[in-house]
Order: sequence, then C-alpha cells, then structure tokens
Amino acid sequence: MHIFDASFKRNTYEVELAASLLFEYALGIAAITYPKLHGTMEKPAAFWRQLRAEASAELRRELDFCQKHQTWKMLLQLLHAVAFDSAERFDGEVRSLKDEDFNFIVLPYLEPEWNEVRRQAARGSEEAAKALIGACKDHAFFPDMIHAVGRYGAGGLKRHLTNLLRLWEKEIGGRDAAESKAILERDLAEKKAWLASCSPEEVVLRAAGVEYKPEAGVTRVLLIPHVIYRPWTIEANMEGTQIYYYPVSESSMADQADPYEPPGRLVQLYKALGDEKRLRALKLISEQDRSLKELTDLLGIGKTNAHHHLAILRSAGLVRVHGGSYAWNRDSLNHHAGELLDFLGLKE
Repeated sequence: MHIFDASFKRNTYEVELAASLLFEYALGIAAITYPKLHGTMEKPAAFWRQLRAEASAELRRELDFCQKHQTWKMLLQLLHAVAFDSAERFDGEVRSLKDEDFNFIVLPYLEPEWNEVRRQAARGSEEAAKALIGACKDHAFFPDMIHAVGRYGAGGLKRHLTNLLRLWEKEIGGRDAAESKAILERDLAEKKAWLASCSPEEVVLRAAGVEYKPEAGVTRVLLIPHVIYRPWTIEANMEGTQIYYYPVSESSMADQADPYEPPGRLVQLYKALGDEKRLRALKLISEQDRSLKELTDLLGIGKTNAHHHLAILRSAGLVRVHGGSYAWNRDSLNHHAGELLDFLGLKE
C-alpha cells in the first residue's frame, strides 16, 4: 500500500506559566472534597478531617455540595475564563455572566467537535445534555457536572461557587495567603529560568513529571504551580491548551532550603516502588496500556485495592491515565534519577 501523508504534525508547543492564590484555593477545595486521595497526599488525612471540622456550617454545606457534584472543576474552568485577581472580583464577574455563557464555561470541555452540542446544552437542551453525558459516560465525574448544570441552573451554581470561594478564602485560604503567594512566586521564577535554557518538553517533564509530546490541535501547555495538592499533578484541558497544575518544587518551599531535606516527589517515588504489588503493576503497564479491569484480573486483587496502588503510582508520576487506560510515563524514571543525583550532589 502506498500512502501519501498530507497531514500536519506539530513538533512543538508553547509553554506558559501562571500562578494565583485563587487557583490555590480552588485546588484546596478539590483536595478536601476528594477523600479517596487523602492517604496519598503530602498533608495527612487527619489534616483534611480537622480542616473540615473547623469550617463553619455554611462552608461545610458548600463543600458537601461540591463533593457530590465535583463543582471544584467548574471553579477552575471559571478561573481560566476570566483573569480574576480576588474572590470579591470573582463574585461580581461570575454573577454578571449571562446564564448561557456561564453554563458553557462550567460544562466540561470534551473535544472541539462537541462544542456546538455543549453550547446547545448551555442553552438548556436536554437532548444535548444527554448526548454530552453519553460522550463522557466513563469519566469519573463529568456526567455529575452535566447533571448539576441541568438540575440547579446557572443561578443556583453561581450562588454556590461564589459562596464556596469566598468562604474558603475567608476561613482557610487567608490563613497563610502571604506564605503561599511567596512560594508560588519563587516557583514561577524557577520555571521561567528553565524556559530560558530548556526545551518546552523538558520543562513540562521536570515541572509536572509528565512526558507530554506535541499533538494535533494543542498549541500551548499551561503550567500552574500549587502547594496544597502536593505531590499530585492534576491534568486538564481547554481548546488548544493542555493544563498541568503541578506541585511546587522543594526548593521553592522555603527561602533557604535544607540541602539534606529530600524532595517530596523523590520520597513519593521510592515509596511507590517499595511494594511488590505496585512493582508488578508497573511491569504490566510498561508492557502495554492496561485497563483497571485488566490489572485487577492480572494482579489477583480487588478493584478498590488496585485503585489504591495505581493512585500511588500516579502520584509518583510513574503512570498516567491515557484514553481510559493506565499508561507508563516512560521518561519519568530518567527524570527522577536526575533528581536523586541532584539531591546527592553527584550530578555534573
């Protein structure tokens, strides 16, 4: 067979950096309302339980609603839509959005070809909403988000999201806002220096621990540092943009870092590798992409147990979810090997 390739294959992308306390607040809300991951985070599960217990009754109600309908994702999507610089401005800008525009922003982005269906769902079409749900039925929380838009409407979700962010900033985020801002700014400066001397792909790998190769339709990668969700990297996408909310580096956590304090991501890596089941799972995934069902069958363990081990491998950057299956992040070990040599002071 003779094939003439007239397609366009992108060989690079632009990397942009952004940091904001509002992203930090939204990711804190995401973390506290996803208890399945609390055992894999840098902050212990007891921290999140205490934080929730100390919250006002009003904030707890908003967090309960968020946990049920995954509205933290809506919050992040709104923060990308307009450059809000405070919770107060967020409140005003969100409430002034036309209902259709608000719904379109908070409905999950799928692919460009689904944008017209998404727009129809934003206008209130139940048929379009059902089509969107069908297109993402296997996603962990997109169907719940779509149901929430239809059930509570723009008015109800506007009230919820503005109250949620305002109360989080007042009761929790504001406690260490100055320190968090300083950490984010130090990390941003570090990554800007990387951009001056490294390829876009290398910067993404070093910052997010993800090997992201150029792909059609994606012209930029947006890197957003966070403190609260360490050591996890959270992936998201918008039209033309791949987003990574990545954990700030250890060196960014303090003005004068302790040279004998190992990087959190490095510790997470060796913890992830220090288990027989996880090593077996990693070998299986390195051979080919595997679904959760395949892994539970091959490992001979239950779904909940398998999910726990895979969450730890993901948090260490060793595997990622790709097309509904678990895929090996091939270059991650080379990246972590460099981190180990850096920590030991042996890298040339």
